[in-house]
Amino acid sequence: MILARRSAVSARLLLRNQQPRRCGSHTAHHHAEPVNESFGRSFYVAVGTFASCFALYHFTKSGKDTELSITRLIQKWTPSEKVFEERNALHTAAAERAAQDRHLFLSQRPSEAYELKSPESSFHPGHPYNVIAGSKADLSEVIAHYEAKNRKIEEARVARMQDGKVVSIYD
Repeated sequence: MILARRSAVSARLLLRNQQPRRCGSHTAHHHAEPVNESFGRSFYVAVGTFASCFALYHFTKSGKDTELSITRLIQKWTPSEKVFEERNALHTAAAERAAQDRHLFLSQRPSEAYELKSPESSFHPGHPYNVIAGSKADLSEVIAHYEAKNRKIEEARVARMQDGKVVSIYD
């Protein structure tokens, strides 16, 4: 019995918290005012399609002549056979010349020398940075010049020391 009372209380709370149902009966009795509607886009598309098909039919049907009017229009804008013959002759001559050149190149033996992308790499092997001085050029004259200069500086320093003057190492 206690369980039944507890369930009744929870059911009552659920029903109390539910939103009440409202029937829209008041809107069913009112009618909207009449609206002036247009034909719409599809009507105009259908009428335009019918008119263009009718015009195309009259344009393409044959009249008193045996040729259709669209055939005459195509023939008017199509180049003559002479133009096509000239184009074909030029194209054939160019294709024959290209075939002769290709046979000429393919009949040659491959060259026995390798083409280098950068020829300087074969003459100067090694990395261009951290190169030892004198490995790529003759620096014997430069070396002789600086040795002579250093010898003169050393002779001048020794001469000053013999005179009894105190001379620093960095002089």
